[in-house]
Amino acid sequence: MSSLLALRYLSPLLSYVLLLFCALYFQTVASGQAKIAQEFFLPEKAQTEASNIYQEFQGSFDSGEHQRNKIFLSSPIGNLHHPLSKWSFFPGKRAGLRFDEMTSLQRYLTQEWVRLFVSEVGQLKWNAIVGLEDVLKDLSRNPDSGEFDASRDTGQYALALFGKPGVEDLWGWRLEGHHISIRFLFRGWKLISTTPSFLGAAPTVPRSGPMNGMTLLGEEERIALMLVKSLKPSQLKLACPEKPVPSDVTLGPGHPQRPEASGILRSQLDRSQQMLLDALLRIHLEFLNPSIYRSEWDAAVTAGLDSISFTWWGPLVMKSRHGYRLQGPTTIVELVRVTGSPGHVHIVRRSPGEDLDSPEMLRDLQESLKNPSD
Repeated sequence: MSSLLALRYLSPLLSYVLLLFCALYFQTVASGQAKIAQEFFLPEKAQTEASNIYQEFQGSFDSGEHQRNKIFLSSPIGNLHHPLSKWSFFPGKRAGLRFDEMTSLQRYLTQEWVRLFVSEVGQLKWNAIVGLEDVLKDLSRNPDSGEFDASRDTGQYALALFGKPGVEDLWGWRLEGHHISIRFLFRGWKLISTTPSFLGAAPTVPRSGPMNGMTLLGEEERIALMLVKSLKPSQLKLACPEKPVPSDVTLGPGHPQRPEASGILRSQLDRSQQMLLDALLRIHLEFLNPSIYRSEWDAAVTAGLDSISFTWWGPLVMKSRHGYRLQGPTTIVELVRVTGSPGHVHIVRRSPGEDLDSPEMLRDLQESLKNPSD
C-alpha cells in the first residue's frame, strides 16, 4: 500500500515533511531517467497471467452461451457507442457480466484480472467504492415503507472483455458501475490507453458498515489543499480564478476535449510547492499497476513537468464544496467535491490524444482496424 495513505494518521507537520521527502526522492529518480519515453508493453509475467485468467473465464461457464456472451463482447472497437468509449458514472445497468450474475469463481477471477492492471492501492480503492453502495442502500431506506432504492446495488457493477489478450490486434476490458469506470486497451501487448478513468465516493467518510470512519479518496483532496494553502497571495491570484466551483467534473462523459489552459504553472512554484504538485499527480497515477504507473510518469517527465498547471476552485476547506484541475501535456485530472458534508467526490483522469471517447482516437482505431498490419 502506498505510504501516502498512511499520512492521515500522522500530524499535519509530519505529513508535510514526509510528502516533501518522498517528492524530492522521486524527483531525483526522475531526473536520471531516459529523456525519451518508451512505448509500454505488458510485462511477460503479466502477459502469461492475463492469458491464463482469460482461459479460466472461458471455462467457467456451464449455463450456455447467454452468460458467456455477456462478458465476451464482440462489438467492433472504434465507435462512440462501444462500451470502451461510451461510459457513465451513474447507477444503472452496464454492458458485461454483472457481479450478481457471476459465480464465486468468476468473482474471484474478476479480482485477479483487475489486479493485473491496477496497484494494490487501486485494488483497495475500487473495491471500497463498490462497498459504499451498501452504505448508500441503507441511507436510501424509506422510513415509512422500509423500502430501499433498488439502484443502490453492488451487483450492478459489470466486467466486459473485448478480444483475446495478445492474440487479437486490439483487445481490452472495462469495469464499470456507480462511481467507477476503468478501461484498458491494448494492441497485441502494447498499451494504447487507460482513459477516460473515473472514481467517485459518497459518502467519503461512511458512518455505518464495515468501513465506518474510513476516508475514501481523501489523499487526493488533502495533498491539493496542502499545495493551495502553501501559495503566496500573488500565486493564489494565478491558481484560483474568480469562478464558482463547477457543479461537477467538466471532463466527464462526452467531454474529451482539452480545456483551455488556466491556473498556475509548475514553473511558477517554489521547490517545496513543486514537490507537492508532483506528489498530487503521483497519487492519481498510483491507481495503476506499478509498471504502467512508471510509464505514465516517465511520459509526464518527458513532456515537461513544468508545463503542468494547477487550478483551484472554491474555499480552502476540506468539508466545503471545492475542486481542482491538474493539466499537463499527457495527463489531465479533475476533482470536484460535489457536496461538502457528507463528502461526495468525483475524479476523472484523461490523457489528451489517448482518450477512448475522443474523435481523434476513434478515427485512429478505425484506421488501424482497416489496416491491422500497420
